[in-house]
Amino acid sequence: MMKPLRLALLLGTFGASAVAGLVACSAETATSDSNLEEGLEILFPEMHSAFDGEHSFKIPAKVDGVKKVTWSAEDPDMVDLDKQSDGSVIITVRKAGKTKIIAKAGGLKGEAPLEVTEASPEDWKNGNERYNNGVTWKRGEGGSRGDGGAGGGRRGPPDPTLACTNCHAAGKQDPVQHTPMQTAGFTDDEIIEIFTKGKKPDGVEQRIMKADRWAKIHQWKMEPEEQKGLVVYLRSLEPKKQGTTDFGGGRGGGRRPGGEGSSSSSSSSGGSTTN
Repeated sequence: MMKPLRLALLLGTFGASAVAGLVACSAETATSDSNLEEGLEILFPEMHSAFDGEHSFKIPAKVDGVKKVTWSAEDPDMVDLDKQSDGSVIITVRKAGKTKIIAKAGGLKGEAPLEVTEASPEDWKNGNERYNNGVTWKRGEGGSRGDGGAGGGRRGPPDPTLACTNCHAAGKQDPVQHTPMQTAGFTDDEIIEIFTKGKKPDGVEQRIMKADRWAKIHQWKMEPEEQKGLVVYLRSLEPKKQGTTDFGGGRGGGRRPGGEGSSSSSSSSGGSTTN
């Protein structure tokens, strides 16, 4: 039978070796991670959402042309990450604040900042009511033409209080969606300018009508609390594919790669991760 002293010495030696191995492994991982090169461009290159403690807020993200992506968040408490079969990820917000979404593939990496605005269920309610207020446009009614709809005049701007669902609703002919799949790369102010001033971020193309015509009619009337509420409501919509308008028309909210807000490298990862 092995004496207690000898057994203790052997166990001590084994424990020290095991710890040394773990430290070496950790050091190797950290070294290889820091050697990753900048190169992955994340869409959206910057991301925006909201959080009201009641509704679900999701953001899609992807790296074009890469399926084997490891996704992580700098702050694991802010988001849940659900990797999709095509290599993209759906980010579900847990709380307001700022963090970074990190993508790694092979020897490359990239990151995109995520800002989540504090909101309330009342904000969401205000937005829902403005979006779905039931005020419908009917051909020939006052405000549809410069002559009050009597005919013979040029078309004027529509009633500025019309519900958004007159155009943006399921079942409409060629409807334009503005779920987070299309708008998560836009700031709150940029979204507000879209529906109150008829102004899109630089680089975002038109889809249905010419820009000058769209800009004249897309200036809807709403109070400040409705403006904020509408942004919160839109950010709560389930991300849905639209086609050419997805990911800000492929430009991540109008921000071109390499420009302000574009994805960049980071040597820090950790936090919530999905492969």
